[in-house]
Parts: sequence; C-alpha cells; structure tokens
Amino acid sequence: MIQKLSLAVIFSFVSVFAFGQQKETIYRNAKDSMSNYFIAYKPSGSINGLLLLLTSFNETPEIASQETNIHEIAASKGIITIFASLQMGRQTFFIDNVSQETIDELIVDIQKKYDVLNKPLYLGGFSLGGSGVVKYAERAFSSATLVRPNAIFSIDPPLDFERMYYSLEYTVRNSSVEISKAEANYFIERIQYEFQSTPNVNKLPFWKISPYSFSDTLQANVKSLVNCPILLLSEPDIIWQMEQRNRSMYDLNTLDCSLVINSLMLLGNKNAKLVLTQNKGFRKLTGRKNPHSWSIADGDYVVNWLLQYK
Repeated sequence: MIQKLSLAVIFSFVSVFAFGQQKETIYRNAKDSMSNYFIAYKPSGSINGLLLLLTSFNETPEIASQETNIHEIAASKGIITIFASLQMGRQTFFIDNVSQETIDELIVDIQKKYDVLNKPLYLGGFSLGGSGVVKYAERAFSSATLVRPNAIFSIDPPLDFERMYYSLEYTVRNSSVEISKAEANYFIERIQYEFQSTPNVNKLPFWKISPYSFSDTLQANVKSLVNCPILLLSEPDIIWQMEQRNRSMYDLNTLDCSLVINSLMLLGNKNAKLVLTQNKGFRKLTGRKNPHSWSIADGDYVVNWLLQYK
C-alpha cells in the first residue's frame, strides 16, 4: 500500500505564466523532485473544473506541457490543468496497481487543494499515460468509492498489452531499426515484470490488467466504460512507421483504439469517439515528425469536446 502524504507537508513554487495562467509546481514529497509531483496551470479567473493529464513513459510534466497547448485552451475556459508525475517518475507504467493507487490519491488531494470537489473532472493522457487514464476510468465506473470523471481522452495509447507483447517480440526478431529494437527489448522485460507472465503462458493477467483485451470475449474491463464519454486519438501514418520504424499496422496503437471505440459503440456507448489524424504528428521541442505525439490532439477540439460533459 502506498504511504499517503499529507498536503500539509507539501512544498510548492509559484510563478506567473503566460496566456492568463498561473503556474504552480507541487512536490508531494519534500525529499523528491524527480517523481510524485505535479505542475498546475490555473486560470486567472474562477475555476470551473479540473483536467488531470498523465504524461507518456519517460516524459516529465515539464516536457509534456511544452508539447501541447491543451492547458492553455483549458485555462481560457476556466479549467485548471494538472500535468502529473507519478510514483516512479519517468519510469511509471501507469496501469499497474501502485500507479493506479497513486492516481486515486492524487485526484482526491488535488480536488481538495483547489476546491473543485463538486466541479467537473476530466482526465487525459498520452501514450502509456493515456493507458493509465483509461484504466482508471474503468475502475472508477466499476467502483462506489472512486471519483468518476465526467469525460476522458487519450492520445495514441496502447490498450491491449497482449497484442503489444506479440508486436514487441516481432520487432526484436525482425526490425533493423535500433531504436525500435531497444525499445521493444525494454518493454518486453517490463511487461513480463508487471504482468508476472507472458500471454503465451497465461493470458489471465493480461485480461485483468490491460484496459482492453481482444482475446477476452467477455470484454470484462472495457464494458465498464459504457456510460463514460471517451475520446481516443491516433495518427496511423503507416508509411512513416514502415520506413522509419519497420512497423506494420499490427504494431500501431491505432488498432487498440479502434477496437475499444467499436466495442463501446456496440455496447451502447453513444459518447465514444475515435479521431484519426493526418500529418499532425511532430515533436514540438525537436521539430521532428513523429505520428506518436501530443500534437495530434488539437487543443481547441479536445477541450471543447470535454466541456460537453459537465
């Protein structure tokens, strides 16, 4: 069980930020500035709601906040935005039990700190952070005690980790791109650790922990989102992926996103939406093309979509 930290012992740094926002960095552990902290972007006027954003793997809140303008658009609508680093910082896996417990506590602490307990809660994330968002929402909509978000969005998240595992194995065997092979080797080991198994040995941990599992015909996890507004975004630039990463369609998170939204639509969720973009993916800090990026999510579109659900 995670040791709970009192907000009374939290240290913070406040500075004025552009676009009518106030930026505040909160360290939940006074002895740790590398993990378990968040950056809040507060609107200049009254706060009308809370948006919690989870970063991708190996990304800090500082970097994430420079890769997207979602927090700027949210501030103009009176929404406070939080970019969060969880208990393992850059190495957080987001869907594991400890990460999910951290999210549970973080939401409650933030709601109390900024007095938004009775105001709309929105969740969003990129890549593995987006996986964590979907996982939390599934738990919240299956629980009588967790705070349910009004709506969630996720940018190109892996959701079916059985599919991801087989994809990674294929990459190790066949790819000639070193960055892809190195990433695949790391995540194969990490998945084996987090799931304490491999899907060819035991699928049950993958059905239990993954936000979605194609091989689980009961759709045990994803069906809990039948009443949750959910927006998934992905850019399936397959030519770039083949040429730059030796990846096929099976290797793309687009596959998971389409399966989840289609499954929810079949289950009766009328507020489940998939957005596929073209030529929007690039890393703002480097200027390099990459379809797996925050930039595929248009800030105005995402915030306006969320604000339909209050």
